[in-house]
Amino acid sequence: MADHSLTSLVLIAFPPVVLWVIFWRRRLAEPEPTHVLVQLFFFGIAAALPLFALRGFNFNFPPLVLILVFALLEESLKALALILGTELNRAHFDKWEDGFEFALIIALGFAFVENIFYFWQTTGAPSFWAVYIFRSLGTVLAHTIFTGTFGYFYATAYVAKKIVPLKKHEKPLANFFSNFGKVLRRPLHITIFHLLPRRDSAHGHTSGEVVLEGFLLAVILHAIFNALLFCKILNQNLTPLVVPILLGAAWWYATRFRRIRKSAQKSSRAKLSGRASDSRLGRRRRTADRRAPRP
Repeated sequence: MADHSLTSLVLIAFPPVVLWVIFWRRRLAEPEPTHVLVQLFFFGIAAALPLFALRGFNFNFPPLVLILVFALLEESLKALALILGTELNRAHFDKWEDGFEFALIIALGFAFVENIFYFWQTTGAPSFWAVYIFRSLGTVLAHTIFTGTFGYFYATAYVAKKIVPLKKHEKPLANFFSNFGKVLRRPLHITIFHLLPRRDSAHGHTSGEVVLEGFLLAVILHAIFNALLFCKILNQNLTPLVVPILLGAAWWYATRFRRIRKSAQKSSRAKLSGRASDSRLGRRRRTADRRAPRP
């Protein structure tokens, strides 16, 4: 394969981003305005730049440590980009699915830069197109799932009043150490007992607690993904296990969005039906008034 210029690498890295945006936005009940998404995409690009500045150094750590460190670092950068993007677009952040959509676009911006880096590394190699297909489909989807999970929790922290009552709302990083201690004492408690079974919380959790648990879960998922890519058991490559895991996660989110969209459509039809009924009733009253005998 002939060498590619940076411009050509950017051009071939962009179509997968567009396809994933179309795929996910078609499943959302109320997608956000384009100018908001463009801003978030550039936040995702900016979040990736510090990471690739570090890749120029040689870290002599065991592979397991690197797997954990890079999962933590990447999710931290994307989480900060999401917090910033949300604070700047608070007027557009009012539904559960907004958390996933904001996170999705930031993840795509991040993966866009990451893909350019890996495409550049394999330029001219026989494996270029294999890397291109795997990263455009598998790795990009993985980033949207990891960061989308954090976005899901982030939205829950401010939208799900039966899990986080208004009196427990706080800035995402407020009381950081206190909330982090709660998350460590009861790891994944909110995930297992409230979000997955969709069960209310009797006493409620703070926003910071929910945000930190979402971040922890995103890091765990990312670390598992990295481990499956780079580790072997009994000389067996574990990469094929990535496919069913990613597809299962994507199916869960897509099913959730379908349920939300149907609920929104049903609500919209009910409102229209109510307005039509009110309009008919008004017409009948006006007709009756006209026909009534005047004194």
